[in-house]
This record gives sequence, C-alpha cells and structure tokens, in this order.
Amino acid sequence: MENYSVRQLSVIVENYPNDETMQKDREITLAVAKRSPSVLSYADPCFLSDREIALEAVKSDGRALRFFSENIREDEEVALLAVQNFCNSFAFVVGKARKSRQVAEAVAKRGSDVIELLDERFLDDEEIALLAISRNPKSLKYFSERVRAQEKVVLTALSKDRTTIEMVSDEAFSNKKVFEKAVGVGYDGKIRVSNLTNNSPQGVFDEIEKRELSFNLAMQNLDLLQIDEQKLKVCLEFGVGVINKKNELLKRCILSDNISLVSLIVKRGSFTSKTISDSIKFASQNRKVRVLPVLLKLTGGLGENADNGRSDRMYLMRSLRRKSPTAIVRFKENIKDYLLDKEIMLLAAWADGSIIKLLTNTDYVLDEKFVTECLKSYVVKISDGAILDGLNLNLTYEQAEIACKKDGRNYFYLKEEYKKDCHFAKLAVSSCEYVYDSLPEEFKQMPEIIKEKRLWIR
Repeated sequence: MENYSVRQLSVIVENYPNDETMQKDREITLAVAKRSPSVLSYADPCFLSDREIALEAVKSDGRALRFFSENIREDEEVALLAVQNFCNSFAFVVGKARKSRQVAEAVAKRGSDVIELLDERFLDDEEIALLAISRNPKSLKYFSERVRAQEKVVLTALSKDRTTIEMVSDEAFSNKKVFEKAVGVGYDGKIRVSNLTNNSPQGVFDEIEKRELSFNLAMQNLDLLQIDEQKLKVCLEFGVGVINKKNELLKRCILSDNISLVSLIVKRGSFTSKTISDSIKFASQNRKVRVLPVLLKLTGGLGENADNGRSDRMYLMRSLRRKSPTAIVRFKENIKDYLLDKEIMLLAAWADGSIIKLLTNTDYVLDEKFVTECLKSYVVKISDGAILDGLNLNLTYEQAEIACKKDGRNYFYLKEEYKKDCHFAKLAVSSCEYVYDSLPEEFKQMPEIIKEKRLWIR
C-alpha cells in the first residue's frame, strides 16, 4: 500500500470489481484489502485463502471475513481480529476458531446479541458471562440456567440493570443476597414498593411463599387479571391491602376452575351475597363444576331461589329437569341424602348418567329403568374411560345396544354372550374407530364390520 498514493488507491478500488487483471494481482489485492475490503468478493479465489490478505482485510473491516475460505475463517488469529473489529463477524467463524476461548472472550466483551452463537460450553461459563454483562447486562439471557443462578453473575447484572431480574434463573432467588437485591425487603419484612411485576420470575414468588413475606398489592406493578395462576396464588395469599377489580378477578378464578384460587379470592374479597349468587350462575353457565361447591357453601343452597319459600326438594327437581350443572354438583355432593327418594334419583339419572359410578354398592345398579336412563344420558369422555368399566352390570339386550351405540369401548365390558354377537361388535365400531383393532379376528373379517371401519376414513 505504501507504493500507491491516495489518489491511485481510489482509482484501484473503483476499477477493481471490473478489472480481471487487478483481481489476479496479489499486490493490488493486498492494497485493496487494507483500503476497501468490501470489494474483495471480486478477488481471484486463490487470494481468498491467503492469510496475509485476510489479516489485513479483517483488521480494516471485520465483516470482510465472510469472503474468505473456510480454512481462513477457522484461523484463530484472523477470527480474533475480525471479532475485535466487528463483533457480529463471529457469525462467519468456523471450526477450531469457533471453539477458541480467546475469540469467545472477545465476543463477550462486546456484549452483542451474537453471544447466543457461542459454543454451549462458553454459555455455561461464569467468567465469560461476567465479561458479557459488564458490557451489556441484558446479555445475561443468553447464558445457561446454571450460570443465571450464580450469585456473582446475577448480582452483577442486577446492580447494572434491575430489569434483568426477568432473565434470572428461578433457582437463584433461594440465595438471600440475590433475593433481597432483586426485590428488596424492608425492616418491616415487606417487599419494597414497585419491585414486583407480572414478569418477575416464578422463583421470586416461590421464595415469597417460602419466607411468608407480605407486600402491598396496590404498591406493586401487578395486574392480577393477567398474571400467571401460580403467581396469582401467592399474591392472594401474601399480598395485603385492597384488591382492585375483585369481581372481575373472581370471574377469572372461576374460569380457571381452580379450587385453590377461588377459595383464596372468596376469603379475601368480602363479596356480597348477590355477587356470590351471580358467580354461581356464571360458574354453572360455563360448566366450571370443580369450583361450584366452594361458591355453594357460601349460600347454603343452590342460589337465590334457595330461600324463596319453596322446598329444597322441589327446587332440586326443577333444576335437574333443566340439567343444571349446579344442581348436578349439589346432588352428587349430597347423594346419600337422596338414596330413598326414587323420583329424584331417576331425575338425576336422566340429567347426568355418570352418577351410576357413585352407586356401585347400591340396589340402583339392579334397577333396569335407572340403569337405562344413566346409559342414555351420560356424556362420553375419552379421558374417563368406558362407563361400564368396573360396574359389572347385568345388562339387557336393549341396554347393551345403547351402551355400544354411545361408546364402542363398552363392548369389552359386556357379558360374554353379547361379546360373541357380531351385532354388538358392529355397533361398537360404528361409534368408536379404535375398537376394531381389539376385536376377535373372526369379527375383523366380517364385511359389515369392515364397512363400519372404513366409514371412519375421511
């Protein structure tokens, strides 16, 4: 380069992309590498494996590394110079240079997002992490779970940028220093103002629960309508003060069908009887049957109509005729109280046949009318298995037909004489595709059963 004036170099750089003679001249190419590496893509391929040219190019512009051959891009010295000049050029580093600790440290010192491209062993290295977060605390997010739990690493990140708390491993907060740095605990044992958000790690909330620390809900940056359920549980249990939008929050807890959350919000909320009654209706309409008992206990009945002068029995019968989920839950909870009331038992069977599972040790499983109503009305749930499983019922022919039409899996719980009848096998396959695979081989060959199997193919 010393042999060319500034003007000459400008002319060379301008003409290099279109002049093959220049592109094949090593001295000119070396001068171009020092002055304007971006045009090296036009150089003769032999120069793209030239280490001296590569060193000069990346010294001037680290991005030039992308033009060179693989053996150059895995050269540790070349890669190091490239990264020091332009950190993102690490994306073009390959081979042994990519595994070089010196190169990794150079990348970390820049604090760039390219850190995530480092080898896994460097992302699990505490010293590399400290180099990175000293420049850019937010680079903490790229390191391993183990590193993000290290006291020194986490405290360094938090001291530079408190928002990095969202990147800290849950495990880290079991460390007293880390926890107190992250959320701040006053002399009164309460979490300091504005230190909790919806994005605070679960580990923070777990530690609050473990230490039984209290905090003022209104003085934290928390939106209870949007926060995760696990965090919400801790907020309801250990947060003090007024709960904003408590009626909307109650509905959210009901929709989650989470008994623990509903119990906590009801305990905390001081709701009016009208709100509870409305909540019972809301839970019933949305079929949130797990939380209904919690709400029902607050009313002593089935809702507003429980104390309207009518008997509980009449109201229950009317509710069962509507197949009210609230009434069904109430009935199941108090089923022993109704065992002698055959009218109510038959209505319950008509409303929700799954109650037969609760009556295996009673005479109702021998009552033909009752069993028939249960088989007609129960709702098939794949997760619950076949309703006949474990019941050992002596079904009539018509009842067996109803059972197989409703859920083909019931076929396997019929008495032997029915299982040998291809009619029931056919009904079973028509309602459940997968029954076919478990049928006796003789049934699998029957045209009418094969036809039912094929109807499942779309």
